Amino acid sequence: MMPISLPANYNDNTLVLMVQTQRTLYVYWDLSPNQRAALAKKKKLQLRLNIVNQGVYRSFDIKPFWDSFYITGVDPGMDYYCDISIKEEDDVYYPVIYSNTSSTPQEHPGIEKTAGSNFWGTGEYNSRNGVAWVSYSSGTFYNK
Repeated sequence: MMPISLPANYNDNTLVLMVQTQRTLYVYWDLSPNQRAALAKKKKLQLRLNIVNQGVYRSFDIKPFWDSFYITGVDPGMDYYCDISIKEEDDVYYPVIYSNTSSTPQEHPGIEKTAGSNFWGTGEYNSRNGVAWVSYSSGTFYNK
């Protein structure tokens, strides 16, 4: 029996925004071949991060063949959504597709980071009253 593999894409025009941490978002998209071909003809393609009811927060130049992007340094406790837009020569942006809205959580009140996080996102922390706690991720258990 031949193993079944997942398709590389689903040829569906989708843009999804997800929260990774309070200050990091991850956005991925799947575009149909026709949509990618149309976007490849444009000179300036941008992924724009928007704050709900406030407008564009940051913009990033992207390539039509890309399919994901990490956005770091965002503000905690905000509602965000993305769009992929075409910037025309008249400096007007034409959104092609919009994402869902995602809310970054507030940072823990009263928590101070006392030791640096490693690649896997673990770290040691102390609350302001001196109680220590440790953050783990699945990478903590990864054996190199």
